[in-house]
Amino acid sequence: MIRTPYNFSANLSDQEFQKIGEFACCWAHIEHTVGNCLRRMLNMNPKEATIMVFPLSLDQRMTKIGQLLDLAPLSERHAALFGELKPLIRAQQILRTNILHGVFIDIFEEEEPFWHLRSKNRDVSKTEILACEDLINYTAHVVEAFRLLLGDELNPEGLVYALPNRPAIPEFLPKDCRTFPKGDGVEREAPLRSPGS
Repeated sequence: MIRTPYNFSANLSDQEFQKIGEFACCWAHIEHTVGNCLRRMLNMNPKEATIMVFPLSLDQRMTKIGQLLDLAPLSERHAALFGELKPLIRAQQILRTNILHGVFIDIFEEEEPFWHLRSKNRDVSKTEILACEDLINYTAHVVEAFRLLLGDELNPEGLVYALPNRPAIPEFLPKDCRTFPKGDGVEREAPLRSPGS
């Protein structure tokens, strides 16, 4: 086996490497599910969406979903879930970009190791990213709830996906990642149920 010439492994345990790998897989699923939300709103099949939706960036997908909701509002529940999702997606973009495209810096004895994203001059410490597990998982729940609410074969009975309670949003994230809609128009802490029950 050819070993890496970099020494970052010494400051990340096997469990920390595993957790970062889980985050990376979760971020990919979140982005894919946002694409499926747009696909459903445009009533496209997966092959059409491969050409028209999935080449779009995550920002473009979110923008198009917002424009479609402005053009033809679906329901208060759709609006509430999308409003809940917007700051979370912004947070995920920052975390994902910093960790997957940043450089892990562990050369300063007096500083905790951190990821540095040179293009944005932004740092995220190891402690900060590992403390974001609930935020990342919550985002996955919100995007799944929005996706299921849009219907089709995944949710033929129109079941409502209830969300866990909001996690704390870390202070190191920008304000637009912590700005949720006023009020809480989403379903919480209950099993899947039919809309009328």
